[in-house]
Amino acid sequence: MNLTSYFIKHPVISLILNAMIVLLGVLCFGTLSVREYPEVNFPTVFVTSFYNNASPELVESAVTNVLEDKLAGVEGVETMTSSSANGTSDITLDFRLGTNLDQAMVAIRDAVSLARWGLPKEVKDPHIQRKGPSNGGDIFFLISLESSNMAFGALTHYAHINLRTIFRSLKGVASADVWGQPYTYEVTLDPKRMLTFGVNADEIYQVLSNSHFSLPVGKFRNEIPTTLNTELKTLEDYENLLIKEKNFNNPKHKQHPVFLKSVATIAQKTDDKSFRVRINGNPGLCIAIDRAKDANPLEVSNLLIAQVNALKESLPEGITMQVVQDKGEFIRASIRGIQSSIAEAILLVLIIVFLFLRNVRATLIPLITIPISMIGSFIFLKMFGYSLNIITLLAMVLAVGLVVDDAIVVLENISRHIEEGMKPVAAALKGSREIGFAIVAMTLTLTSVYAPIAFVHGVVGQLFVEFAVALAGSVLISGLVALTLSPLMCGSLLKNTDHQKKRLWPQIDTALNWISSHYERVLGSLIHRQKTALTIGISCLVVTILFFRILPQEMAPKEDRGLVGVHVPLIQGKDINTTEKNMILIEDMLKSIPEAQIMLTFMGNWGGVVILPLKPISERKRPPIDIIEQIRPLVSTIPSIDPHPWSDDSGLPGLDDSRDGGNISLVVSTTQDYRSLFDEAEKARDALEKVMKGGNKRFENAGHDLKLDTPGYTIDLDQNRLSKLNLTPQRIAKTIEIFFSGDQSIPVTIEGIVYMLTLKGQSYPWTLNELYVTTPEGTAVSLGAVATLRSTAQPERLFHYNQMRATTMTAELQAGETIDTVMPVFLKTVDSTLPTSYKKTWTAAAKAFKESSAAMVMLFVLALVFVYAILAIQFENFMDPCIVLLTVPLACSGALFVVWLFGKSLTIYTQVGLITLIGLITKHGILIVEFTNQLRQEGLDLIEAIQRASSLRLRPILMTTAAMIVGAIPL
Repeated sequence: MNLTSYFIKHPVISLILNAMIVLLGVLCFGTLSVREYPEVNFPTVFVTSFYNNASPELVESAVTNVLEDKLAGVEGVETMTSSSANGTSDITLDFRLGTNLDQAMVAIRDAVSLARWGLPKEVKDPHIQRKGPSNGGDIFFLISLESSNMAFGALTHYAHINLRTIFRSLKGVASADVWGQPYTYEVTLDPKRMLTFGVNADEIYQVLSNSHFSLPVGKFRNEIPTTLNTELKTLEDYENLLIKEKNFNNPKHKQHPVFLKSVATIAQKTDDKSFRVRINGNPGLCIAIDRAKDANPLEVSNLLIAQVNALKESLPEGITMQVVQDKGEFIRASIRGIQSSIAEAILLVLIIVFLFLRNVRATLIPLITIPISMIGSFIFLKMFGYSLNIITLLAMVLAVGLVVDDAIVVLENISRHIEEGMKPVAAALKGSREIGFAIVAMTLTLTSVYAPIAFVHGVVGQLFVEFAVALAGSVLISGLVALTLSPLMCGSLLKNTDHQKKRLWPQIDTALNWISSHYERVLGSLIHRQKTALTIGISCLVVTILFFRILPQEMAPKEDRGLVGVHVPLIQGKDINTTEKNMILIEDMLKSIPEAQIMLTFMGNWGGVVILPLKPISERKRPPIDIIEQIRPLVSTIPSIDPHPWSDDSGLPGLDDSRDGGNISLVVSTTQDYRSLFDEAEKARDALEKVMKGGNKRFENAGHDLKLDTPGYTIDLDQNRLSKLNLTPQRIAKTIEIFFSGDQSIPVTIEGIVYMLTLKGQSYPWTLNELYVTTPEGTAVSLGAVATLRSTAQPERLFHYNQMRATTMTAELQAGETIDTVMPVFLKTVDSTLPTSYKKTWTAAAKAFKESSAAMVMLFVLALVFVYAILAIQFENFMDPCIVLLTVPLACSGALFVVWLFGKSLTIYTQVGLITLIGLITKHGILIVEFTNQLRQEGLDLIEAIQRASSLRLRPILMTTAAMIVGAIPL
């Protein structure tokens, strides 16, 4: 007794087994996490250090080089990149896939600890952070806050005290940050009074630094814990802070105290020098909220929306709050679209089955298969710890057309025997026995197609392993249903009288019979004309290769995520006021964009950016790319700035962010000095410009990020004179720092919220002669007497790649161009100008594209190997699998032709589709080969068996093909 016969004769077991699959699937569904995309973990760690007001060259030599020397010894590091800018060192460590990041973090902390003794004492302890799972975006939820009657500092303080904590307390919220203009205690030093009292800037800085600590002092009477609090709380506390005692060079006088108010004015103000926000052209602030990585984004979004609506009712008069970005809404829209696609696919598949059978009871049999298979796939997602996301739901849509295949094959074969006069139960026993092996072979074959994805590392493997598990799981369940429930339903629901009744639309039967007879005749002719068949096969293979070469390739298709903007880099030597003037000009130009819902502008010491969240797709006629084409010529008319329009057109984690100003990036590294690197990079840029001006223009805005001629100053100290005056370089440096740009390294607490104190001079000096320090002996010395200020050109930012000096060549793709056509031209141009000793490495989107292309080629080859192995085991010979697999490249020609016909490109989606095609096509081949073998065992010769088997299997092949095609149409 075979498996199918057992379940037909034991219907209770069959029904309970399938019912338990549904029950377990429902239980697993309720516990699955929901995400936009599968969780992609990046083996990346960041090490960030702050050296306030230090130049890029000083940061590189004193901080970055010291840390890199130690970090280079950490095991598993694949690439190490760094950036040294004013006051900041950023080092990125990318580890080899499979590296245990927990162990790597321990090794990094040890390396940083070893390097700590070599860092300047002014450098704060480096901050070590691992890159978290990416879900295709930075900020999950963004709220704007405006007030008509409250100052910005007060509004920011209100948001910190009353709103930030509320949002952070919500379930699933990882962080809530207030982006506004914070309070500060501004200590403004009077240099004349400092000179009179003999007080130096570094002394004031040290006293203020020592006044922000609370220290433990044991227990009162060894019972009650006691704390020594030195923290300053009010303006009066700061004003009455004792700086030093002075006797004014008169030994007869007592020591006189010098308080902070004696040499400075102290005021609580709003800090608008480092960061500003504008909302619809008016000053405001934002609250940026991110969710925990394991939180359901839809639940978090619902909680946040409900909280915002509740807070609106209790906000003070004059304050308005609104949601300006909610990534949960995009996920909802995507899931709604996929849910409707699943429903449409089910309906279309049932219509196809009904048109072929025109029997309601027969149509119910594959209908039952669909929900059982799809619900059963949740068991596999839960088993492997995966989630419900756009990729797994995409698999569900495709599964609708796949899971009915097995049921259709069983149904059609049993129906054929009933039409020949057999009793339904007998027909079910015989038909399922004939088709049982083919069902097992088809199920295992389609499942094995996705097995290689488990062996692919990187973004592609992590993205599509959940897709593979969801689809393979549903196919496995469908095979089980086809072997257990479908034969039982056929024996119970189908009747002998059904085929005797006059069916609806008999023209369909006539058409099918005509197709079958002509097919059998053409097949017989082709079998005897092997050269003709071979010519057709070779032609299809040539077409496949041709389309592979001519079709454009890219990592992923562009996605309308409803977000565009303009980034403006910082103009060196200019403050935030200049940045704001430029951003206001851009705001005025962008007011003409009717698709914008709101206009957000952010400004800081990095430059500025205007962000336009767009109206829903249903409410606008233009995609983001068309809006960008309108913005680009507008903003290019503003002189002296270099604006970069961008659109958020990729949600896949692991892809380069389109907001970086370039679509293609190539790192050029060398051991030579930066001036040599800059000169060579300039030559490469000139060569790229010639290509852009030529007739074959494929990219624009080519350039590099190494800038060495930023205006700067260098101060030379006379060490001998310093020694004679008993002065230290540290005292000179702190004085210059405070009066040149101010110091914001000392924290201050206002009503429990930590802000930064601003220590600065009354005015910015033009020369060092305007600044004085007092020696320990009480002598006033002009800084011009011990230091010389001279203008120089200095770098804006210095880059390293694997400890070599580096710069990144970038370019933006022309409209209509894809990355695969631009990369060879770009690399050839750069390669022809740079010395052979210079290393060139693709990065960002280009690197991801190359890695994904290599991964997909390997996946395709491995899929063929796995399918061949499964078929060879099932047929127990080496020739039958070759016959089945030879149809794969022929089918690919049709797939690639349709991609070309609709003007699409080869992406990771189309490539996964081709891998799926391997399983689909082999299922058809398995049916024909298996029936051919059975007929040969019954005594038919080879040619007759092939013709008979192909004719018998034509109708189920047509049904399953039509079901798969219409099942994919809703996508």
